[in-house]
Amino acid sequence: MMETISMFLDSLRYSTINEKGNFIFIALALMIGVVILLPVLMVAFEPLNIIVRIMLVFVIFTTVRGFLGNGVLTIVISGILIYFLVIKWWWIGASGWFAITLATFGVFGIVTWGSKTVLDLTRKK
Repeated sequence: MMETISMFLDSLRYSTINEKGNFIFIALALMIGVVILLPVLMVAFEPLNIIVRIMLVFVIFTTVRGFLGNGVLTIVISGILIYFLVIKWWWIGASGWFAITLATFGVFGIVTWGSKTVLDLTRKK
């Protein structure tokens, strides 16, 4: 394991600017680092911990209600998911929610940028 990490660090250290494959590893490492940042900040700042947990409860409940509708089954499944993703394994729930949120913004940013580039509606005809 240490040899693999050492080889990876050596490849980053001795790479040239024309090697584009390393960018993928660096981008993935940065994405993982950003996603892990939320649970670290939740441990450091208690108000952020409470706010994120409240948001997770609302996100889980509205998502389950959207799939199952109003009923007892919605409350039961929401309660189980809230127990596991907000109370017991909060770091998994917070990281997953943050990753999905960032991915959503990224995807819509790409769609917006791409649609403006492809469908340039401001161009004179």
